[in-house]
Amino acid sequence: MNQRERLTKLLLKQSLISLLKEKNISQISVKELCTTAGINRSTFYLHFANAYDLLENVEQEIINNTSAYLDKIEAVDSGTTYILAFLEYIKKDEELFTVMLLTSNENVLFPKRLLKEILQKIDRELQLNVPERLKPYTYSYLVNGSLAIIQEWIQEGFILSSNELAELIFSLADQSLVAITQLEKK
Repeated sequence: MNQRERLTKLLLKQSLISLLKEKNISQISVKELCTTAGINRSTFYLHFANAYDLLENVEQEIINNTSAYLDKIEAVDSGTTYILAFLEYIKKDEELFTVMLLTSNENVLFPKRLLKEILQKIDRELQLNVPERLKPYTYSYLVNGSLAIIQEWIQEGFILSSNELAELIFSLADQSLVAITQLEKK
């Protein structure tokens, strides 16, 4: 990908994020995206089919970038390290994550997909030992609970420190995993 192409995609991404602050994706037209980005529609269509295609591209980029960022983290023996790194990553790009985790209300699947990816990474690194048959339920519980906590944290303006929140999420998840282990023994 050449520099012009990268710049065009960056401008469109920024345009989309800006517009998503004010409206749902279904209300955003290609014309509006192009006007906000300062590019013409034919250039848009060289890269994307429609606004949803652009949104999907942005979402996948966020997942890939977050995953690559977390790949560089040495977890040692605690998932708290990953959670803390993820929370710090969110704070570094507050505008993007606020829009994508809070205001993209038509697309409720993206935040869950992102957190599930993080949870799977933690599971691969730390081997949480969740019985295979219970994994979908456990992941669903941990993803939804963690997402709600992170969304609250963003809405409240990051009142808790990243460390405090990472400890809280890890503690709640750890207690849940202990309960699952005990359930499995019955």
